[in-house]
Amino acid sequence: METLFSDQYNDILYDKESNIHYHVTQPTTAQMTEAEFRQMLLNWKRLVLPYKPQCILIDNLNFHFPVSPDLQDWVVQNITTPVLAIGSVIKYSFVLPEEFISQLSISQFTDEAKNASSEDVIRYFPSREAAEAWLKSRD
Repeated sequence: METLFSDQYNDILYDKESNIHYHVTQPTTAQMTEAEFRQMLLNWKRLVLPYKPQCILIDNLNFHFPVSPDLQDWVVQNITTPVLAIGSVIKYSFVLPEEFISQLSISQFTDEAKNASSEDVIRYFPSREAAEAWLKSRD
């Protein structure tokens, strides 16, 4: 597995063998600003597009930044929808965060992304292992 980027807020990785692109957020996201959140996601999108992965795993188990409804709309329009539009992504998994409010925020904007996508390619999981098992399965 190759590390494409790492900082105090997130790690972005790519596993060429399984064609899974990973975005792993850190507990320090609790201290980030909205501008840092947007920049983190723009950086992730910049690093996912050239790889054209079949599978994406967003590990938000330690994500602690509350996402407002306006910011959720921004994420769907500027991040999730364009990534799904690259055409190679067949499975998009989210590992849900422990914090209830953050979980609601993440679920809300991924639900909006699901509505924007014609295919049911987004699923939620309680652990990274469960998400990886689904991504590597044939269904």
